[in-house]
This record gives sequence, C-alpha cells and structure tokens, in this order.
Amino acid sequence: MTQTSPSRRESFNYLSSPIRTHSFDEEPSLEPYTPQAVKTNRRNSDTFVAVTMLGTALAMLLLTTIPVVATIPDFSVWFSGDALWRLFDPLITLPLNLSIVMQAEVFHTGGKHRFFGAWSERSFALIIWAIGAGIYVQGHGIHLAAAMFKHPIQQFNLDNLDLVAQYPILNEMYLNMEDLWEHKIAHYMYAFGGMWMSWVQLFLYRNQVHGPLSLFTKIIWIIGTILYGVLLAGVAIEFPDGLYVGLVYTIVIGTICILIITLKANGLRRGGILTMGQRMVIQYYLGACVIGLVVVIAWIAKYGFQNRKAAGIA
Repeated sequence: MTQTSPSRRESFNYLSSPIRTHSFDEEPSLEPYTPQAVKTNRRNSDTFVAVTMLGTALAMLLLTTIPVVATIPDFSVWFSGDALWRLFDPLITLPLNLSIVMQAEVFHTGGKHRFFGAWSERSFALIIWAIGAGIYVQGHGIHLAAAMFKHPIQQFNLDNLDLVAQYPILNEMYLNMEDLWEHKIAHYMYAFGGMWMSWVQLFLYRNQVHGPLSLFTKIIWIIGTILYGVLLAGVAIEFPDGLYVGLVYTIVIGTICILIITLKANGLRRGGILTMGQRMVIQYYLGACVIGLVVVIAWIAKYGFQNRKAAGIA
C-alpha cells in the first residue's frame, strides 16, 4: 500500500519540531521529538527568549541613557567619551535582537514554504529584519560621526569668537551637525530601525503559543517588559518632537498587538491576552506600549510636549 506524504500544515502551532536535513528553503522532513523532549525544549526556549528580551531592553537602555545622564571623560577633542560609548551599541544589541528572532518556531520549521515568491516565511522574515538592522546601524553611524566631529568645531568657535562673528557659517556648521544630523536624522533613523526589528518579531511570533512559563521566566519577562516600556518613554522624552511620535506609536503598536492576540486566538480564551505569558512576545510589546504610554501622558501633563532639554531637565 502506498503511503502518501504528509500535507504541508498551514499553521505552525504544533509541538513537534523537525530536524532539518535539506537546504534552507526546502520542505523539512518531519522527525518529531518525544513529548517530554518537546515540553523541555519549549520551556527552555521560552526562558531563553525572556532572558534575551530582558537583555536587549537593558542593553539598549544603558547604552542610550548613560551618555545622557553621566559624563564620560573625553579621550581628546576629536574623540568624545559619550560618542565612543555608543560605538558598542549595535555590536551588543543586534546579536541579542537577532537571537529573539531565531528562537521563533518559524525559524525552526521554516514556516510556509512559499510565503513570498521563492522565499519561505523564515527567509522573508530574515531579509526584512536585515533591512531594519541596516537602518539601525546606519543611524548609529551617522549619530556617532556627528557627535564626534561637532566637538572640534564647537571648541574652535569658542576659542575664536571674533572669527565666528565674521564668518557665521562656522556656527551654522556646528548647529547643522548637532541639530540636523545628530538630533533629527540620526536619532530617528536608529529609532526607526529598532522599531522595524521589533515589528519583525511581532510578525514571527504572531501565531506562537508559549508556556507554561516557570516562575523564573515570568519574573524575567515582566522585568523586561517594564524596562522596554521605560525605554520607549525615554526615547519619546529625549527626541525632538518625540512626545508626539511616542504618543502615536504606543497607541498604534499596542492596538496592533491586541488585534494580533485576539484575532488569532490559537484555541486560547481571548487569545491568551490575560494570561501570564502564553503569548509572551506579543504581550511583551503590548505591556511595554502601555507602560510607555502612561509615562508619556504623565510627562505631557507636567511639561507639555517639550522634550527633556526644552523642559530644562538635566
């Protein structure tokens, strides 16, 4: 009797994980783990994702905040300490961000075989993530260059006030680097790149069910959510016109997260939106948006739509 091969499953919400023996985009052979192995692997994966999300949020928060609130000694007028501190940001945050992406079930199964043209769902997600990572790194590079090279011009202007009065373009050069390239173009480029990468995670984990989470995993997940929410609010408060963007962003992305969870319930009551982590990654971003929105509204209530510098907060 001829045995037909198993049909391609449209959903990847299943516990068995295949061992890939073919090329990146070929149909995977299905060699399921034992139920106990699957349960152990899933719990370990959930813990790893929670730890990595916490690590990513913490790294981004520290690497972004420390140069703002602390004075890092300059190596010279050409090499400012706060600018060089940020040099390490993409080297730390990008691998952490990518590790979250690669723990999605889609990355282990390949997802839909022909998701977009010849690309599988996994290939499509990785390429889209790489675009966001490129924007993030380019923004950091522009920020680093502008932040470093504005200082020699600033120092020259302070030492030669008569020349600045005679040639106003010297001050315009400094302000162009600080205001246009560093504070506007660079800030929004790397913020947009970071948001883009988080959207890829929402896409990859949109159907994935987690748990049951251990107590340790739940604690790590909650702390990471709080830190990412603080990061969202901090970026909104720091950037020029960032409060307008932060207000809209947290509402829009939070709403999208609610729709992802509730419209694709995956057999869970209300999609698991009120559970402790059964839709862990989507709930992480939803919780962060709620926290960020609360902080942004509280700031606006006290200082209006002024950012930190305009409000005179050191």
